[in-house]
Amino acid sequence: MTDRVYLTFCSKYYLRQYEKLKNSPILGVNVDIPELGRIGLLKNDRTVYLLLLETGSVTVSALVKKCGLHRSYVYDILDKLIDLGLVSFTVKNNKKFFNAENPERIIKVMDDKKEEIEKDKEAIGGIIPQLLEKQRNVLNKQEAKVFMGKEGIKSILEDILGVGKSFVGFGAEGKFKEIYKWYFSNWNRRRVQQKIKYKIIYNRKLRGKRPATEQKLVQARFLPEKYEFPATTIVYGNKVAILLWEKSPIGFVLDSKEITKSFLNYFEIIWKMAKP
Repeated sequence: MTDRVYLTFCSKYYLRQYEKLKNSPILGVNVDIPELGRIGLLKNDRTVYLLLLETGSVTVSALVKKCGLHRSYVYDILDKLIDLGLVSFTVKNNKKFFNAENPERIIKVMDDKKEEIEKDKEAIGGIIPQLLEKQRNVLNKQEAKVFMGKEGIKSILEDILGVGKSFVGFGAEGKFKEIYKWYFSNWNRRRVQQKIKYKIIYNRKLRGKRPATEQKLVQARFLPEKYEFPATTIVYGNKVAILLWEKSPIGFVLDSKEITKSFLNYFEIIWKMAKP
């Protein structure tokens, strides 16, 4: 069904509804055609409009008497109906008489609304790129999350596998295996299956102990014992995870391209200082 055929159908439908009701003794405040709400007519708007269709040329005083609405309110409704082209008026003996236009005028009202919607759609479409840019700015902002306890640290470690890319770390003290035991081996097995490589910097006191023999796809270097780190730092994807191996571990994850780049630069400097 084309738009024109649909609009004609709607107009004729409203007219048929009115023809059924116009001879009703209770036409007025007790009769309504809710479908007229589709063109923006509220309940009282429809009451006044239907009364005008029934009575023909009529003064405001007569309308107020029939519909029971306040005079100023009726004037507001008439102004709205006139703006829509559904009502007009003539002046006789210095009095205004209001008349309902042919109900097929509804087609023009709907045409106008369709045209207005298309213009609004075009205008909104023009600002979509601007709105998307604002959203991207929010998404690109730095984000920090805190993970508490052993399960919280597990979430970070699982995220590393989820990202699925090579990563680097420093400040490791061997706490991962000590705290997680079987999960440590399971996590490393899955890492190797995904062919995820990593570089790690340990303290020299762990030489011979780290990396463990079961670890593959890993490069390790060692710093002199005087260089100690209070936490383990892992850089993966666009994230930096800082792990504090307390009795109840705590992890901080910073999601930021800029911060990740800075930490990678820092890692490369330390990597050059460290020895195999």
